[in-house]
Parts: sequence; structure tokens; C-alpha cells
Amino acid sequence: MRRYLPLVFGVVAGLVCVRLGVWQLNRLSERRAVNVRRESRLAMAVVNLDEHPTEDSLEGRRASATGVFDFERQIVVMLRGLRGVPGVHIVTPLRLEDGTAVLVERGWAPSSDGKTVELSKLAEPDTSVVEGLLVLSSGQAEMSIADNWPIYVRRPNPVDLESRFPYSLMPEVLRRTELPAAAPPVLRPLPLPDLTNGPHLSYAIQWFSFAVIAVVGSAILVWRESRPGSGVNERHTDSL
Repeated sequence: MRRYLPLVFGVVAGLVCVRLGVWQLNRLSERRAVNVRRESRLAMAVVNLDEHPTEDSLEGRRASATGVFDFERQIVVMLRGLRGVPGVHIVTPLRLEDGTAVLVERGWAPSSDGKTVELSKLAEPDTSVVEGLLVLSSGQAEMSIADNWPIYVRRPNPVDLESRFPYSLMPEVLRRTELPAAAPPVLRPLPLPDLTNGPHLSYAIQWFSFAVIAVVGSAILVWRESRPGSGVNERHTDSL
């Protein structure tokens, strides 16, 4: 029975690898479903936030808004690298005509420590027309506890941050994907969400390959050890 232990271990390892491969295929299916939803929402008409849209959720919709930037109350989203360069996202409230505001991700700026940035060099005209993509920022903002501005966060979640402002915030963040001519040159636009299938299919193929290797390799090992003239049979004959 001991001679078959490698095969038992190989089968067990193979089953684990198959399960991991199926998990990656499930993630691929989920990602494709999310991409279809994102593409369908991107294809919808641009939402004009000045017209007070009443939809339950505007996540993933293209939108435009006209308002006044509140540069006195800015947010720095820390640790946001771009192509291997450390940096931050600059988020500025855009006050709308009705007195509410939407947090605008104005762009990415380089920062050697992923936090420190000179906001004075990132100013632009107060009154602006902003076009971009409405996104949800889930999870706690994990904000700095200092009362002064700017505040530093890991996520620009309007629900968590609204208490810091003297006006109401929309639940979505308007991500500016193209910069206007008046934007400071150091800013870089933020990319649209990734609509590719990701690495899940290649990972699944790798796990299935590992499963085949584990089972076939252990079977070959058992076969070699049990065939006539192998070391196992020779030791068995010597013992007789």
C-alpha cells in the first residue's frame, strides 16, 4: 500500500488545483458580467448633474457638471501610484448651483512619499465645467484626524467625508478622465475602469496544468517503482 502513497498525494494535489482552476473560471465569469454592465452604462446618455437627476444609482454613468471648486476644502488620496511612480489623487468639491456638491477626482499628481503634495501648484479656475465618470468609493475613508485642510484619506468616500463639509455631497465621485486646457500641467487624467478579462483565464489554465502534472507525474512514479527490475522489486527479492 505504501507504494501508492505518491499517487494518493498526487490525486489530492490535483483535486486542489482543479478546484482553484474552477474558482478562477468563476471569477472570470463574474468579471465578464461586471464588464457587460459597465459597458452598457458607459453607452448611456451623459448625465447632467445640474438638472438634479433622480435615478437611484448613477454609478458608472458618464456625467457633466458646472460649478465652483472649493479649493479651501481639498482631499488628498494617498498612495496612488501611476506606471510605477508614487503619487496621489487630488479630490476637490465642486459646488453646484443648488448648494450641494460633488467630489471631483481632478487628477493624479506625483508625490515622492505618496502623500506630500503642494496644492498651490495644482490650482485652476474656480468656475469649471467638469466631465467624467461617476464612480462609487466603497469602504471607510480612513481619514486623517487633523481638523485642518487638506485631509488625507485612503478612499474618497463621500458618505464618510460629508460630515467634514458645510454642504451635502453626492454619494458618487466624479472622476475626471480628460483634463481641460486650464488644468495644471503636472496633473494627469485618471483612467477609465479596466474592461479586460484580466488574468483569470491564464491562471485557470495554469492550475489545470498543475493538476495534470500532479496526477500524471505521481502515476508515472508509482509505475516506475512497481515495474519488474525497479528498485522496489529488487529490494523485495533481496529480502527473500
